[in-house]
Amino acid sequence: MRGVTVEKPGAKLEVRSDLEVPEPSDTQILIKSIYAAINPGDVFMADFGILVVDWPLVPGCDAGGVVIKAGKDAVNPLGVQFKEGDEVCGCTRLGSKGYSPWQEYFLMDAAVTIPKPSNIDLAQASTTGVGVLTAFLGVFDCLKIPLVDPDNLPSPKNEWALVFGGASSVGKFAVQTLKACGYKVVTTCSAKSVDLLKSLGADVTIDYKKTEAEIVEETKSVTSGELNLVMDAVSVNNALATAIYAALTPTSSSDRLYTTTNGWDPLPNGSAGFTSTPIMLGPIGRPDAVELNAKLNKYIPVIVKLLEAGKLRVGSYMVEGEGVEGIEKAWALQKSGKAGSEKVLVKIGSA
Repeated sequence: MRGVTVEKPGAKLEVRSDLEVPEPSDTQILIKSIYAAINPGDVFMADFGILVVDWPLVPGCDAGGVVIKAGKDAVNPLGVQFKEGDEVCGCTRLGSKGYSPWQEYFLMDAAVTIPKPSNIDLAQASTTGVGVLTAFLGVFDCLKIPLVDPDNLPSPKNEWALVFGGASSVGKFAVQTLKACGYKVVTTCSAKSVDLLKSLGADVTIDYKKTEAEIVEETKSVTSGELNLVMDAVSVNNALATAIYAALTPTSSSDRLYTTTNGWDPLPNGSAGFTSTPIMLGPIGRPDAVELNAKLNKYIPVIVKLLEAGKLRVGSYMVEGEGVEGIEKAWALQKSGKAGSEKVLVKIGSA
């Protein structure tokens, strides 16, 4: 089959036609790749070897496709056996041979695969996996918020949560998830993303280009000094989180929790009275990631219901190319930052 590979960290993408079609185990499904979304994590794997298990690497992990073969025990998180023709999305195993949607056919682990919600198409679905799963891990695992009942969402509460980078893929889902949990949300973003974040439920936005002192002071003013939950969705705000918590220490109460998508730099030491936890989606699907896979399996039915109810909305996207040959151009666009908050997709195949 056709796909793109990287021979070693930092090497160029190479289009190949001799890749082996993988065979699903009893608990896996084989997917025909229809759409693949480009993620910052793809760059980390390809350029630096982070999370890579097998070389040469086929990068990519955010997928939307159609089941063409299912193992006999390939039961989805809703408790239903996967079958040929089912449309699915989600995040595949990272950095492992046979699991990337940047090739024509790829594997997914049934227990952590998202059945495509009925109200979105496959292109939209391919934009959700990494972002929504990471946001749910941040909110419900790292920030210790009880998992919501999608049929009986909590009433609004007078409690604030802060999301750094609300216009990012993870950030948009984090803002919406926190709103579904009843929180008031303040988020940092660029001026051009203010209307988008407001439409997703953000109560207050702060321009991320302001100085650290200005962001700290504005956050303190907005929350009246009462802020216990902070998520960094863009991996660059450890020092800012420390400064904010330090400024709020005299007036804030309850446990202060900070979580970040930055799993490689040292975490803040909590000297301002907070606990730091990294969001770790990287081992998804791997047999030794038993606890992580169990959490994701529990989250996915909630994700599907919230998407179908319109409580979570997918972001905007652009389709930059077709076939595996289009991946390199789409990848370059994503790396350039010119796509802004839009997700960059490649249409790999046809349903």
